[in-house]
Parts: sequence; structure tokens; C-alpha cells
Amino acid sequence: MTNGHGQKLEMKKVIFFFLIVYAVERLLETFWKRTKLNGKILAPYSLPLIVTAYVSFYLAAFWDWYDLDRGSLYNPMMFAGLVAVILSLLGRLWAIKTLGVYHSIHIEIRERHELIQSGPYLYLRNPYYLSNVFEAIALPLIVNSKLAISIAIFVYVPLLLHRLILEEKALEAKFQGLFVDYKRRVPMIFPRFCRHMGV
Repeated sequence: MTNGHGQKLEMKKVIFFFLIVYAVERLLETFWKRTKLNGKILAPYSLPLIVTAYVSFYLAAFWDWYDLDRGSLYNPMMFAGLVAVILSLLGRLWAIKTLGVYHSIHIEIRERHELIQSGPYLYLRNPYYLSNVFEAIALPLIVNSKLAISIAIFVYVPLLLHRLILEEKALEAKFQGLFVDYKRRVPMIFPRFCRHMGV
């Protein structure tokens, strides 16, 4: 076995370990029982659709991990993907911590709901969704998976955006003028450069 071949196998093991650990983290993050306030769940169909799309692009990434060659293993895009995935994780955890008892894996409106405008919600109305979009694009970069990134961009991200729009409509119905003012002041998902487009 050549030294280069041995390095390739070691790097593939590291990536495989990262993908497994990250998958476990995502399962725990999504389905872990937290203290929360229960409310009315809207569009319950959205969660299974999003989970199915997520699992599909993750499995595609695993499939392409098997075919990683030496050039892909030392590609700058792979390292950019790793960094972006870690940043997306930190962004999601910050959003979850800020929402506290109002965090839900559903679109869930409570009778005594509070409109959170602190932490990342001071800068974006939907930092959790932005983190998910980042993750969906970054994960396929790690393994150079065209199939995974296609599923992420053309299936997962549109489903996320559909759900984001439904959630914003529900929040506006709940908070009315307060949410309209929040929308006017804080961008939907992209900071600064899209502020004037109302996004």
C-alpha cells in the first residue's frame, strides 16, 4: 500500500466519522425532548416532507463518500463545506437556545406566544432556516456530491422556504401589527444585502 493510498483511506475514515457523528447530532437536535410550550400545529405535513428530503440528500452524500478520490479529499471546497456545516450547527443551536420553550420542529403557535426579537432574531427573522440552507449546500461539498446538492437545492431548500412562508403567515396572523413592524425592520433570511427587497 502506497503512502498516498494510506492517506486517502485515513481521510475517508475521518470524513465518514464526521458524517456519522453529525447525523447523530442532527437526530438528537431535531427529536430530543425539550421543555416547550405546546400550541396549535399548522401544516403538519411539512415536517415529514422536509425530513424525507433531508434524509435523501444525506444518503446521497454517503453514497458519494464511497467514491471519493484523492483529488476530492484535498479539495478546498471540502474544507469550506466542513467549516460551513459547523457554522450552520452553531447558528441553529444559537437560534434554538434563543427561542427556548417556543422552539418546535413544527409550525406551532401558542395561545401565550411571545415574538422573540433577541439573539440572532435581532438580525434575521429566520436564522434557524438560514442555518439549514447553509448546511444543505455545505454537506454535499464535503463529499463532492452532485446528486446530494441537486436534491438539497431543488427539493429540500424549496420545502424549507415553503414552510418558512407558512410560518411567517401564521406569526403575522397571531401578532398582526407587531409582526408587520418586525418584518419592516428585520430581513427575512438574508442579512443586509437583501434588506431593501423585503426579503
